[in-house]
Amino acid sequence: MSVAAAMLLSGCAGQAIQATPPPSTVVAAATPDPAATAQRYDLTVERPFTLSDGSRATGCVQVAVDLATTTDGTADPRVVKARALLTRHDWQSEPVSLDELSADEEKIEKDRGESEQVMLAGILMNHISKALTDAGLLGDGLSLRGHVGC
Repeated sequence: MSVAAAMLLSGCAGQAIQATPPPSTVVAAATPDPAATAQRYDLTVERPFTLSDGSRATGCVQVAVDLATTTDGTADPRVVKARALLTRHDWQSEPVSLDELSADEEKIEKDRGESEQVMLAGILMNHISKALTDAGLLGDGLSLRGHVGC
């Protein structure tokens, strides 16, 4: 896996499909949050998806580090462990499909106007959230933000 660019996560609306991932996940280093000075995005996971119409779209998931609640915002042991966990896993190969949504969930997302890309990115964010939660790393200064594009 390449440890260089951005780890993106976003959701995608639309039909239930199995996304065809590219060969490697891109994981980027810290980027400041332009909207909040007390928060920084330590890692960004970028993941392209193949949509039901055959087009490609990118989703993005970022790990937010609250500088006020972590030891130094960089070397905090949870940040270091989260970085290691996310860069070890090939998020490009992670199966992400709208089939993971119930019919009711998909209808709610569509009624809110969410695109297929946004729904798929949201599903990927759920996978990343679960991995970080299972490892005891989310919360207390670490959170996720998912969106379309990076």
